[in-house]
Amino acid sequence: MHISIETLKDIESSLADFHKMTNNPLPMLKECYPEISFVRLSATDISEAPFRALPDYNLYLLDGREHCVQLTNSLDDATGIVVAHR
Repeated sequence: MHISIETLKDIESSLADFHKMTNNPLPMLKECYPEISFVRLSATDISEAPFRALPDYNLYLLDGREHCVQLTNSLDDATGIVVAHR
């Protein structure tokens, strides 16, 4: 399964809304998008350039198709998203 650009845009919009309500948007994201894996980190925990930089979060795509999970810049290969709070 991959993440579509439309889904990513919906997630970005949801993060803007959820940030007004909570510091931890992952439970809400997981409820709204159960088919996508989400991981929460601090932006200081990751040194790579984000796939998307939002006002309050950096987003990184995860490729979990193989045994080891890795970051990717391909929506076609993405199975999850790292949400890094700034």
